[in-house]
Amino acid sequence: MDAYLVVYVILVLVYRIAEVLVMARIGTAAKKPRRDWTAWLTIVPYWLVLVGPALEYLARDYLSPRTPALVLGSALFLAAIAVRIRAHLDLGKQFTTFLAEGKERGLVTTGLYGYIRHPLYLADLLLFLACPSFLAVNWSWILTAIGFVGMVLRIEMEERALRQTFEAYSAYSERTWKLIPQIY
Repeated sequence: MDAYLVVYVILVLVYRIAEVLVMARIGTAAKKPRRDWTAWLTIVPYWLVLVGPALEYLARDYLSPRTPALVLGSALFLAAIAVRIRAHLDLGKQFTTFLAEGKERGLVTTGLYGYIRHPLYLADLLLFLACPSFLAVNWSWILTAIGFVGMVLRIEMEERALRQTFEAYSAYSERTWKLIPQIY
């Protein structure tokens, strides 16, 4: 197997294992998922973005990734891991993959959530950028775009649900950004 692909797989595994370990630590790894079709807007693109670049890399006939691509991709992977871990720790037991109902979960407005409302999606975005960047593939950027569209749709649905659930959400949303400070 190609060394670049091995490193790619290791980076993806580190991302996944880091998330599972932090979720186990805070007690959200074993939560039973609810039925919520909107989660598929991010789950399917997430797996396509992880697998697509590796498949494209294996199928292509052009050169191995150059150093700038490897450095950029690695930096994006590390940033995604750091943001994902911090966001899970900040969110704590309130984490759920599915739209939560009821006020028992509480509104988290500290840590990364004091600046952006959806840091876990920011970690996904960084991962979506890391995967095709690291392997310097071309067509997989389409999967990244699809993932980003799914993410934005899901964010808008979550925003509506959170506004209905928490009275303080409107004020919170006025002082924070959805995903990327100063941009969105």
